[in-house]
Amino acid sequence: MPVAYLSPPLETWWECLSYVSKRDLQQLRLVCRFFARICFNPLFETLSWSVPNPDFQWGPPVELEDALRVLRSFITDDSASDVHRTVRRLNFRGIERGYRTCLRSPRISATYSSYLALFRQALGMFTALCALNLNAVTIDGRMAMCLQNLSFLCTLELSDCEITSTVPVQLPLRNFMVVSAWDYQDAKVTRDALCLVAPEHLEWAVIADDRWTSALFAAWGTVLMSFLTRLTIRVRRDQSVRFLGFLRQCPRLDSLFLAPDSTLDYPEGTFSPTTIPNLRVYEGPLHLAHAFITDRNVTSARLDAVCVDDRSGSLTPMETKSVVAALEMTLPAASQVRTLRLCEVCPDLALLRLVTSYVRELRTLELRLTSDAGGTNLQPEEASELASQSATSISASDLEGVLRVAEHAGIAVDRLTGFPTEKYPPVEVSTCPPYSSLTS
Repeated sequence: MPVAYLSPPLETWWECLSYVSKRDLQQLRLVCRFFARICFNPLFETLSWSVPNPDFQWGPPVELEDALRVLRSFITDDSASDVHRTVRRLNFRGIERGYRTCLRSPRISATYSSYLALFRQALGMFTALCALNLNAVTIDGRMAMCLQNLSFLCTLELSDCEITSTVPVQLPLRNFMVVSAWDYQDAKVTRDALCLVAPEHLEWAVIADDRWTSALFAAWGTVLMSFLTRLTIRVRRDQSVRFLGFLRQCPRLDSLFLAPDSTLDYPEGTFSPTTIPNLRVYEGPLHLAHAFITDRNVTSARLDAVCVDDRSGSLTPMETKSVVAALEMTLPAASQVRTLRLCEVCPDLALLRLVTSYVRELRTLELRLTSDAGGTNLQPEEASELASQSATSISASDLEGVLRVAEHAGIAVDRLTGFPTEKYPPVEVSTCPPYSSLTS
């Protein structure tokens, strides 16, 4: 049929369909055979399985047995073979830890064991699997061998997982993430868990648990991480020396994301500019920004103006005078920054004037405001004006795009700068949420 939409190549269609929701993809497949075919891959690129938690510890696991039958039919049904070749990302959630440690019904335990065995069998059928997200799963030797047999696996994300495998397996992953971990009493178990991953190939590592941070330094502290470009980590004060030593093993590190509650400490003069010289993005506590921004070409920074309570471990906003003092030390060395986010700060006029005086080439300034600290003397219209003045440079193509969007949206803007010309009414303090953002 001479239909116009048949002319673009499939790659172009798949790129367009990547912005369409799953629900709309299901409806689009009903249009004709052509759309039924091209919507298949985007619809099944991501597959999610979850095990229902039993309602009663000693009752019959009806829902769990139903899930077992569905998984078994998925493996044995020939009509699902196309899905096996299409899935790129798989999310699997087992039974939560509380249920897992309290299962006393032999029927529930046996059904769950059968489900995990079928899941391991199903893993081998996904010939194009690239990313795997495991939640509340025990990774034993059999599971480790299944992971090793996934030829294209490059991303592994673990959440509330326990690793008991002693099989000598090192997965050549590019991305490894530990969102949360069990409360291991034996540090050796955690260190052996990191031996599942070959660090030489890693490009992005997320270690959000400080117990795994210690294990990381023990397992990878002397390995040259030649390809690591992005690191997200939480560091305690007693891990500072080992962390700085680990950074020297990451010469190509481009983005560093420190958890806001990191209590990293470093002696003055021990962190030279030759360490991570290619750093372009820093996100983390404000009091540590000076060490990571000075003498480096950092173009994007998110600074958390918070401090950690030594007793409770909770985060509290810094006082305005402390924020200003930290910025006075940091901003003179941040001349290359184009995107700046200040989190948990008070809307203070002196603070904004300080930012706009030091960083004149900002493209984006975002303030996440808080009212928990004193020193607020800035009206909303003053903040809007100063934020607009901080973005003094804009390319012709960017300006054209801004004007085009503003015209369609009905927003009055200055055609020379692209900034809004209308003054927005101030927001009543009583109706403000605890956190608001200001973006120009």
